[in-house]
Amino acid sequence: MTIHNNGGNLSRVGIIQRDDDGNALRCPHCKSEHLIKNGHDGTEKKVKRWKCKACGKKTSHPEVMKNYELEEVENLDWSTEELINARTEVFKRKEAREKSEKFINIKINDKKPIGLYIQGDPHVDDDGCDWVSLRKHIDIVNATDGMYACSVGDLSNNWARRGKLAGLWADQTTNGEQQWQLVEWLVEATPYIFIVAGNHDMWAMEGDPINWMCKPLKTVYSNHNARLKIKLPKHEIKVNCSHNFRGHSMYNTAHGIVKHALFNARDHLLIAGHTHVSGYSPIKDANSDKIMHCVQVGSYKKYDNFARQLNLPCKMMSACAVAVFNTYVTEDHPDFIKVFWEVEEGADYLNYLRSKK
Repeated sequence: MTIHNNGGNLSRVGIIQRDDDGNALRCPHCKSEHLIKNGHDGTEKKVKRWKCKACGKKTSHPEVMKNYELEEVENLDWSTEELINARTEVFKRKEAREKSEKFINIKINDKKPIGLYIQGDPHVDDDGCDWVSLRKHIDIVNATDGMYACSVGDLSNNWARRGKLAGLWADQTTNGEQQWQLVEWLVEATPYIFIVAGNHDMWAMEGDPINWMCKPLKTVYSNHNARLKIKLPKHEIKVNCSHNFRGHSMYNTAHGIVKHALFNARDHLLIAGHTHVSGYSPIKDANSDKIMHCVQVGSYKKYDNFARQLNLPCKMMSACAVAVFNTYVTEDHPDFIKVFWEVEEGADYLNYLRSKK
């Protein structure tokens, strides 16, 4: 485009004149693009007139300049039928996943008794996390033959980045990067059979880092709850773990788990965390003779500012528990499962049983 700058209207250099449809205009005589408005043509229709500042000629019919051509754009929107079919396939995959997760089968080829270390809410990035006990317990698990680990969730505080919880980052001396560094250590510290994501873990939303940490370790990672069948050579142990079971009672800290065992599931071991209290209730089902052990584990978050603010009484006997399965007896035997609140005592009992035969 030729640029002219001789004052007056020419001070508007670079302004392309357009018609009512938005098309760029130029002089039909010299093809210059520098047109200025110049009244009307004097007829009753008052057709707009233009003057070319390059050649000085006037025109009521400037040339429409099109130096591009708009091709027809493919419609990338989904048709209603395509959208319904796609949503149908998503539902089918979700339904298949839900049905397959009713029981997660874990096979352990060991004829001797085994133990399950039930780790309470760790909250590893919290200043009140009892790292002394946590490291000690993991060392005992790793040193005990036949001992396996699981976690009921809330591996870290993982405060939500938005809303009122975001300000709680200021109350701890670890930052977000250090939080995931500590969580990664915990996930890799011992071979977990399964880890259930708690509400704090779920604040990570999509792309949960813990899920990706567990994949190469072959550790089952499940949101909120998991139901497993631990398949041994002569026994099939049903374990039902939920970060929290619905229901509370001032008389029994394991009330929610007991309620679920009585009205929903007939599993050998039902475990939960979340509330940072301890509780235990063994219940025998009269119809199946199955003895169900309902275990509420505490938390390694030993000093909790929230509990202190509300002046909540401490109802935590231990941050964890150990369930030992005596495979030398039948599943309906009262000593088939024994629960210990001290990891060391549970390990000693397991070692004793495994040395008997």
